[in-house]
Amino acid sequence: MATGHRPVMLEEAVAALQLGPDDFVVDATFGGGGHSRRILDELGAGGSLVGIDRDPEAAGRASGLLQDPRFEFVSGAYDEALWELVEEGRGADAILFDLGLSSFQVDEPERGFSYVMEGPLDMRMDPRSGVSAAEFLNTVEAGELARVLSEYGDVPRAEARRVAREIVRRRPLEVTTDLYDAVRAAVGWKERGGNPAKRVFQAVRVRVNDELGGLRRALDAAERLLTPGGRLVAITFHSGEDRLVKRFISEREGRCVCPPELPVCVCGARPVFRRGVVQRPSARDIEENPRSASARLRAAIRTAEPPGEDA
Repeated sequence: MATGHRPVMLEEAVAALQLGPDDFVVDATFGGGGHSRRILDELGAGGSLVGIDRDPEAAGRASGLLQDPRFEFVSGAYDEALWELVEEGRGADAILFDLGLSSFQVDEPERGFSYVMEGPLDMRMDPRSGVSAAEFLNTVEAGELARVLSEYGDVPRAEARRVAREIVRRRPLEVTTDLYDAVRAAVGWKERGGNPAKRVFQAVRVRVNDELGGLRRALDAAERLLTPGGRLVAITFHSGEDRLVKRFISEREGRCVCPPELPVCVCGARPVFRRGVVQRPSARDIEENPRSASARLRAAIRTAEPPGEDA
């Protein structure tokens, strides 16, 4: 099954990683292993790759690659795993983030991610730990839930409040269709903009898994882990993720604001990253996988400047 899964923007991501034969690479979001397999194709005998994923089912998908001595798999949250690599004193030449859900998670009703198939209202990327979507929805206050829907799902505020009130009214929610029916009852159907349940499910998933908090911590670790000249590549699908990655790179570009007539920089600009390409999926990608339509690929190159004090 894993071998049939083709990641979004696979070749674009590998090209942006600018891999050398002896590079040490981190695939921070192993998923189905498509990126890892392609990376190993580019590495030589002296190269190595660490794949990371907190989904316990990803370990099984990674088992076939463990026969390759260049590959290592770490089961756990990518922010924690990256910081462990930093603490071990290792330096990476390239780090890849392919954020969001994998097709394996969406297509399994028992995981609770899909709003079109009934299953337990779980949504945890690691079902062994943390609070499930049902536990969160059945205990959160309406005002806080409305904020989550608006901030993490880009749900309009008035609509978020209606959905939150309807969820509270229908408690307890147990399965995905309970949440779907609450959204439909609160806002009905829309002629444009797609199914409103999509953004609500996304917001709850992001909150349950602390996806934005984890990404912030992971990017800070990546800043310390990448060696000078190291490449950072992130593929995002959610506007909150994309804004976070974009802001992270922008804040570390160290743009000089000195007047152009000054012969040298005196403003203290310290570029930690140099901005690279920003790409969107091709028409072919979108045709083969409609879920890829919102994808953005951002890349940056690490300079020799020490990490910022706030990292």
